[in-house]
Amino acid sequence: MKWMLIVSGLLAACAAFALLRAWAGKGKSNKGEVSLMATVKRILTNGEGQYRGVFIARGQEVEFAIPAHIARQLQPGERGVLTYRGGEFVYFVPRQQLFEAEGEGQLRAVS
Repeated sequence: MKWMLIVSGLLAACAAFALLRAWAGKGKSNKGEVSLMATVKRILTNGEGQYRGVFIARGQEVEFAIPAHIARQLQPGERGVLTYRGGEFVYFVPRQQLFEAEGEGQLRAVS
């Protein structure tokens, strides 16, 4: 009879621990950010200082509103790491910048 209480208590403690870990792990991910190798397809402007970048990532076109200072630096055909969160552009790091300043063959930290 006592063993049933012990087993049920252990099961309840394990369930509580699993729920706590699941809840705590939600905020630790990179806030839903996705980073992919992508190619700049084109940069669009509406003439009012607003830019949209069209990228090809994993064989699909994705389009984001991007800041003007980034839009002016991007060239069609340029490859790099595209990072976005949902439908929101976070940043794009051109491939040549990933390997500079650290020497040949070393990947620079991007964040």
